[in-house]
Amino acid sequence: MRRSRRSVLSAAALGLALAATGCTYMSPVQTKDFYQAADGTNANIEQNGALLAGVRNAVLVVGEDGTPVLSATVANYSAEELTVSVEGLDGGSSIFSADVQVPAQGTVGLGTGEGREVVPIGAIDAVPGTILDLEVTAGGESTSISLPVIDSSLEYYETPEPAAG
Repeated sequence: MRRSRRSVLSAAALGLALAATGCTYMSPVQTKDFYQAADGTNANIEQNGALLAGVRNAVLVVGEDGTPVLSATVANYSAEELTVSVEGLDGGSSIFSADVQVPAQGTVGLGTGEGREVVPIGAIDAVPGTILDLEVTAGGESTSISLPVIDSSLEYYETPEPAAG
């Protein structure tokens, strides 16, 4: 009698262990799925099958005073200096346009803050939550991506106060 109870308990423990270890067997692993791990969006420009340039984490930040600022990083993957053009579109109408000189194998930050270039943007009607279009062009190739509009409530997107005078 004692052996059969021990056998039953052992079999139950083995079954429980197998069930507990197999619960994630059918679940997908998140690291295998591509996803946008930032607030903004990314663009890639390829030429002859190789990555030429890109825009990383592009987002339009509207400050408390309503001033819009393009925040992004422009990357050059080529061995030569490259001009990357960015143009913001709202319903097909251009709301800003800029050419960014990016050094070979380098990056240029766009936005406010030390070491970043400011892209001039006039007054726009886009409110946080709006999705605009961003046209990115380099080396004769272009692509269009979504450009989310957010507010400056996140600390790292706060726009500095304009300097007096």
